[in-house]
Amino acid sequence: MAKQKLSHAEDNLGVIEHSLTNVEVFIEKYQKLLIYGAVGLVLLVGVFFAYRSWYKAPLEEEAQSQLFAAVQYFEQDSLTLALNGDGANLGLLDVEDRYGSTKAGNIAAYYAGLAYLHTGLYDEAITYLKKYSPDDKLGKALVNGNIGDAYSELQDYSSAVSYYKKAADSDNSRLTAPRYLMKAGLLLEAQGKYAEAEKTYEQVKTDFPNTSEGYEIDKYIARVQQLQQP
Repeated sequence: MAKQKLSHAEDNLGVIEHSLTNVEVFIEKYQKLLIYGAVGLVLLVGVFFAYRSWYKAPLEEEAQSQLFAAVQYFEQDSLTLALNGDGANLGLLDVEDRYGSTKAGNIAAYYAGLAYLHTGLYDEAITYLKKYSPDDKLGKALVNGNIGDAYSELQDYSSAVSYYKKAADSDNSRLTAPRYLMKAGLLLEAQGKYAEAEKTYEQVKTDFPNTSEGYEIDKYIARVQQLQQP
């Protein structure tokens, strides 16, 4: 029995030695490639951190500085100056164009979309609002809702309803969702799509009963139910 165990152990040792030999042969054969790969990885990591530290961070700071004046004009309702700048400071359009890869450039796209929306240039509003990439639920709800408003003004009611519902789904909270559901329901009702409107109103009643929209929703439901009767 001892001899059998010894023989088995020797066999295992032979397999391990053979495996180690194969590994050694592989390393010797591809040593240069392995070294180049390791060095390349180190360089790639170094380039990434250098990009963030020496290029991305200063670019972000520069973009934030350029955005500041444009946002001030926006808040003062000087929308033309906000969009196009004042000669000394860039406007939202140039900030978005030059610094689109930064957070400030991303925010500039949103403000530009709102400025176009408020000035009645709805196609342009949609273009810039769609460029904006929000990183939170509320931001997604607001941008989708504003796109819905722009489509509504263009009388593209199908697209408007779609974006209002998307806005409600983006941040399913009492702060925004019932308002956008009501906008969707009213547009559906105006198009004579009473069953769809009722379904949307019922969602407000079920999900958001303790909101200003929820308190009055029964009269909207009753109205579309009446309209569906032969």
